[in-house]
Amino acid sequence: MSNKRSILGVWIIERSSGRNIIARSYSEVQIEMDLIAPFLSATHTFIDRASRESLRTIDTENSRYVWDANECLLMVMVVSNLARLSHMRFVLEYIMREFMQQYLQDVTDCVTVLNEWQGSPETFREFGQFLDEIVSQYEVTDEALLIGKAMDCLEVYNHIFRATMQVNVDISTKTKLVDALKESIRPLCEQYPFLENVPIDEAGIEVLNINILSGEISYRHLRDALEKMLQVVASTTKRNVDVSAFRNMIFDSLMPYVKRDMLRLQTYFILDDVVNSFF
Repeated sequence: MSNKRSILGVWIIERSSGRNIIARSYSEVQIEMDLIAPFLSATHTFIDRASRESLRTIDTENSRYVWDANECLLMVMVVSNLARLSHMRFVLEYIMREFMQQYLQDVTDCVTVLNEWQGSPETFREFGQFLDEIVSQYEVTDEALLIGKAMDCLEVYNHIFRATMQVNVDISTKTKLVDALKESIRPLCEQYPFLENVPIDEAGIEVLNINILSGEISYRHLRDALEKMLQVVASTTKRNVDVSAFRNMIFDSLMPYVKRDMLRLQTYFILDDVVNSFF
């Protein structure tokens, strides 16, 4: 595991009583999981009742607490200040959905199950192990898995860039767009030298040409580069084609791909980037 972790701890708390259902720590820094849980529950209750607003995040000097809640459960993650908040929210909402589907089908069932629960950690032990796996998949793991993740991630971005270049414009406008993309991406090449030899033409941006097998490119570094490239491609395309052509490209080419491959986009936390960048 990398020592630069994004997810430092996860709590699943019974909202009515503040009881700790599951608490997992993923940090070398000692976190008193059972001690903090009642404080988290009380803080959420205070904000909810005092301001009639839902508590979403609290920042401390070195970390950030991210909340998600329904009628009976409170879920909290403590994450690094450097972690992408949209990604963390997706992970938290996914955990909430999975827990409800596995144990608590509705609010009535939730109340019944938790009223009968005697507090034994063995009851939800398997879900705790599931949490461990989710977190380990998000964080940097062994080299073989990283290469597989990187290749799959490159393929997803490659599809997005190809879909973008299917924008229906005349040849001269398409040529102008390609030149503009090359110019716009040049500053990224200074920050991420492995982007320098990526072909950019009328078909798309062939990020599959990036050589990740050498082991010289970290997965996080690759992801950072691709995320920034996506923003550049979206904004540059929007500037260089007319509004109707850009809109038609989104709904005729980009979104059909997104719908077909939505699960992978969610797996790599790309879906929110696509929506934010193109809309």
